[in-house]
Parts: sequence; structure tokens; C-alpha cells
Amino acid sequence: MKILRGLSIIALLAFLITAVSCGEDEEPQQTVEDTEDPVVTITAPADGSTISVLDATTSVTITYSVTDDVEIGSVVVNFDGTQLEEVTSFVDFLNYSGQVVKDDVSDGEYTITVIATDLAGNSTTASSTFTKVTANPYTPLANEVFYMSFEGNYTELVTEEDATQEGTPGFAGEGKEGDNAYAGAADSYITFPTTDLQNTEMTASFFMKLDVTADRAGILAMSPEDAENPDAQNVRTSGFRFFREASGDLQIFKLNFGTGDAEVWLDGGDAAKLDPTDDVWHHFAFVIEATMARVYIDGILVAQNEEHIGMDLTGCDLLSIGSGAPRFTGWGHMSDNSYIDELRIFNKALTDAELEAASGVEILGEQEFDPNPQLTPVDGADATELMRMTFDTDFTTSGTVTPTVTTVGSPTVSGAAYVGAADSYITMPATDLMKTNISVSFWVNVNNTPDRAGIIVIGPEDTGNADYPDVQNNRTSGFRFFREAGTRGQRYKLNVGNGTADSWADGGEYAEIPDDVNEMRHIAFTISDTLAQVYMNGILVTQSSIGGLDWTGCDIMSFGSGAPRFTEWGHLADESTFDDLRVYEGVLTSTQVAGLKSDGPQ
Repeated sequence: MKILRGLSIIALLAFLITAVSCGEDEEPQQTVEDTEDPVVTITAPADGSTISVLDATTSVTITYSVTDDVEIGSVVVNFDGTQLEEVTSFVDFLNYSGQVVKDDVSDGEYTITVIATDLAGNSTTASSTFTKVTANPYTPLANEVFYMSFEGNYTELVTEEDATQEGTPGFAGEGKEGDNAYAGAADSYITFPTTDLQNTEMTASFFMKLDVTADRAGILAMSPEDAENPDAQNVRTSGFRFFREASGDLQIFKLNFGTGDAEVWLDGGDAAKLDPTDDVWHHFAFVIEATMARVYIDGILVAQNEEHIGMDLTGCDLLSIGSGAPRFTGWGHMSDNSYIDELRIFNKALTDAELEAASGVEILGEQEFDPNPQLTPVDGADATELMRMTFDTDFTTSGTVTPTVTTVGSPTVSGAAYVGAADSYITMPATDLMKTNISVSFWVNVNNTPDRAGIIVIGPEDTGNADYPDVQNNRTSGFRFFREAGTRGQRYKLNVGNGTADSWADGGEYAEIPDDVNEMRHIAFTISDTLAQVYMNGILVTQSSIGGLDWTGCDIMSFGSGAPRFTEWGHLADESTFDDLRVYEGVLTSTQVAGLKSDGPQ
């Protein structure tokens, strides 16, 4: 009986297991209907491109990608009808990036096909046709030691040496010259030894079409190894580094090079900024010689240094193109996804005329008051004049607002113009001038002694300063317009306070009046709810986004000095000659500024 009872229990358990299993089998299987074809893209060689190399035969790297909505089944790559590879195993069955090399490609036209099939049998074929040609040996330009055309290869044509590739750099399928250009990619770049580049005087010239996938990147770097920081290298006492960084929505370009014990920076400020979304080829060049260094963008001199002691090349045995890696990574200047073309390096500091001949770009050099190419005037409503001072005979004000002027020191009026003097300026109540939007216009013939000065200030008293009242520098409200020694003359700057912080409008060399200018120049600036702008001789030289203009604590306007409210940095009396000072409510339009420039003193 015990045996029968045990068998009964076993039978019951078997029945229950069978029932459960049958229940599971009866649940409907869910399937995904796959009706879409795979997507195939051949990145290189680009369709219609030409691969021009010095050798009779070459290796061609085929780069492609496949995506599918459900699952990739197979990918077949054919070269002129002959199968190169078939891939049937995928780590990611929705996305696949492939690369295969075809060796011994001789002159001729070839067609590559990539056939992708998904598990449902849907199939897509993509093709690319290219031409391989044997190039004639390259004849270098005068003093040219390095040239890359990027015509489907990474060959340096002066030495006929191929680059070492890191990662997966590609080709653009377009070029500033020819059919192709270097195309950057994440964690990718190319390098060369610097055997023929050990020249303390040099010029580099190239074109770029920008990509802002990375908001900062290295472009050209020839640096020493930083053995103490292998993962964040950043020795800057020798070699050079040309790179870019975000500046708001723009990209600013900078050059750094080492002199052996120190480093030199060339930062052109707003003049060296570009819109990375403009989809335009831009020309870049930098020149380093014994005591002078210059940076050009689109033929315009945007930065220069005349006081260095020459470039040192100790330990610089590697040139990186398309990234700061591996020798300039400490600040995150990694790969640049931009396009690069027509890269040339010379063992000489080229003159403007020589650089123009080598690049085909008009080199404008030091253009006085040329507009920043990236700036377009942002016009507001027409401004209305509040106050004017013509300085015909005295310091009388006219207009709808006529504040009484107080003189400090011994400013004078001579030849129908204001003439500054040491420790001298004028002030007036500012209550009726402090508008939400404000503009100022005047003329100046610069006296660069002293080499910095305040010009017009409406600022708060700095009662929180430990040296109050002798050192004043509260910049959280009001505005300060002043000048300082720049690269080739006096540089004019505008500072605006929004109540909690301050903003700067600094146009770099565009906002300079050269020291050898001895004539009246027109200057105007505008402040709106969102923007500060500075014009010189009727042309916009800088603009900066701001958070508005706050007037807390502001009650006087001073002219001809930063004193008494803006003195800490030495922006004291300006001994220049001024004429036709005007203050407006509202934002002067570019047309109004041009009219003021045309109508005023010449």
C-alpha cells in the first residue's frame, strides 16, 4: 500500500508539471515584423573621389557602416566584383561599422559595393566609384618642408612619407582644393616624426571647415613628452600648440609656444573667433620667428607678439595633426572632427606677400578698424540724443538733459575740443542719463601717455574696498569705457555691470588705435538689455552678451578719466584730445553710427 501511495504522488506531480508546461507552450509567441531594408553608408573612398599617390600601387582602406531596425544578418564587401569579406557575426546586431583593406591597387577606376541583408531577407546595396592615379613627384615651394593635400591618402608629399594613423581618421569627400580633405573622428589623429621640422623659425598654413562635435580640440601640436603626466600631457616650455576652445557659441583659436624656460601665448580675443556652424572653409596661418609671432585667420592678422626670445624645440620629436594627443591633452584638447586641407609648413617666417603666394589667400595683415568678419551689427530702435558737449568754447552741455559740469584739476578747451591733462577730468550728475538702454558717441585723437586711462564712467562708489576712497573698482553696476596698451596701440574696452556681476566687450586688436595714428577717430558704444557693442570709425569691432545694465549706486558721470569711481587698475586721467561727446537713450543703429562718423570731425 505504501508503494502504491508513493506511485500515486509521483504520478500527480508529473501531471502538474505537464499541465504547467502545456500552459506555457500555449502562450502566443510575439514576433516583430521586419519590412524595412538595412541602411548602408560607404564613408571611404568617397564616391567620385581620386586617390593620388606617388607609388604605382597602393592600399585602399574601405570604411562603411550598416544599420537595421531589427537585426543585421550579413554584410558582403566587393571590390570591382570580387568579394573582399563577408561578416555574419555582430556584437551589436542593429549597428555595424566595418573597415577592410584592399592591397595592390594600381591606376584605374574601381567600384566598391557593400551589400547588407537582414534576417528577414531585406537587402540593400551601396556603391562607391573612385579613381586611383600615380601622381608626379611633388615639387616643394620655396622653403616648404611639409605638404599634405589629403587626396585620399595621408602621405606627406615633400618627403613622400606616410603618416601614422591613430584611431579611425577619414576623408571628407570634398576639399578646399582637389577632391578630398582630412576628416577628423573621435579619438583619432595622424602623426609624423619631426626630422625635417626642427626649425626655430617656421610658418604653418592650412584650411579648415569646422565641426563643433567637440567644443575644444587640438589642431596642430609639436610638443615634448610629459613623462610625469602620461595621461594628461602638458609641457609647454618647448614646441608649439595650435588649438581651439568654446567662447559662447563661437570657437576661439589660440597659439602657444615654448621658449625653453617659459611660454608665449597669442590670443586674439574676439578677432580670433569663428562660428563653427557656418560650413565655410577658413584659412589659418601662424608664423614664428626670432622675436615676432603672428596668427592669421582668413588673411587677417588677429594676434601678434613682438617680445619673445624665440621658440625652443627640446624634446619635440612628434607632430600631431587633428588632435592635441598625445603630447597636449592636459586641458582636454583632444581630437578635432573638422575637415583639414592643404597643410603646409615652411622652415622660414614667411612675409605677408610670401604667405599670400603660398596659400592663394589675400593677406590683409594689420587692417586698422576692419570689422571682425564674424560680427554683424545687432540694431535696436533708433536712439534719441539726450545730451551733447561740442567743446566749442567751454564745457557747456546741451540737449534735453543739461547737467551742470564740475571740473577737477585743469582740463581745458582748445581748438574747439576737450584737451585732457594729468589728474584732470570733468564730472556731472548722471541721474537723467541713466537709461535702461544707453549709447555714447565721441571723437578722440589719442595721446598714449599715459599708456592706460579711463574715458567715460558712470559707476557706483566702492565703499566696500579696504582702501576706500583711494582705490575704487566696484563693477557690479554702471559702465566703464577705457583704454590700455595693446599689441600695436591703445586698445579700447567696455565693462558693464548687471547688478550682481560684470561683462566685458573686448575686441582685441580690432579695437586698437595704432600708436602712429595722429588724427581724430570716431568711437561709439551701445548697451541694450542683452548686448554691449563697440564701434570704431563706424565699424563694429566687438560685441558681448550681457545680463542687462543696473544703475544701483550710480549718481555721477566722469569724462576724461576713470576717477573718481574706477581707479584701482590705474585708469586715471586721459591726456588725449576729445570732441563732440553725445549720450543717447536707446541703442544706436549701425546706420546712425555710420552717420555720426561721416558727419563729425575729420
